[in-house]
Amino acid sequence: MSKKNIVEVKNLVKSFPIGGNKFTALNDISVNIAGGEFTGLVGPSGSGKTTLLNIIGGLDTPSEGTVSVLGLSLNGQSHNNLADLRLNRIGFIFQTYNILPVYTVFENVEFPLLLLKRPPHERREKVMQAIEWVGLTDKVKSRPGQLSGGECQRVAIARALVKEPRLVIADEPTANLDAENSHNVMRILSRLNRELKTSFIFATHDEKVMSYLRRILHLVDGRLDKDELIENPAKMGVE
Repeated sequence: MSKKNIVEVKNLVKSFPIGGNKFTALNDISVNIAGGEFTGLVGPSGSGKTTLLNIIGGLDTPSEGTVSVLGLSLNGQSHNNLADLRLNRIGFIFQTYNILPVYTVFENVEFPLLLLKRPPHERREKVMQAIEWVGLTDKVKSRPGQLSGGECQRVAIARALVKEPRLVIADEPTANLDAENSHNVMRILSRLNRELKTSFIFATHDEKVMSYLRRILHLVDGRLDKDELIENPAKMGVE
């Protein structure tokens, strides 16, 4: 793997059995993603973007081809090794916030650091820093039922970033948000990408998300149709 690439995908094929036939969700995808990118996999439903995102995140495995993420070849890795990669080095943001309703904002954000067995003083420092990043310091003791949808998604962002991963994978992160909260979330992620140099890969068909991206990988029927660099994103730098 090139030192500057954090993701390398070569001749990737992903097929699923359906009855007696085979459905090919991804067909001969080859792409590299460098560190610090703010990239989106874009396409209509069924184009393969979530499947590709899941394979890059070690949540699914390729049928053919090779995938390397953060210097680790994912081909043939055990479930434990893939789990370690996700826990230690990748943050995830989903369209359904997946935060725990009985826990406070602090406790939800702290959860990955508990799994990583970080000491209490380090956990508190990093959790408060992550909560500050997303502007929820005044909600630190609140539970999800006391928060708006936009605030819940900001908790999910803080949880994904608290361990300071090199890569964050975001699957339709604004799908359940109105326009104002969608822009708020994307402004936060864009700012953190610039400040922390964390790489982001999105799967989306939301034009609001696309307006912030600096690279768009267009997927059509499981193939990479176009690789587009955006030199001056419309929303870049908007705070």
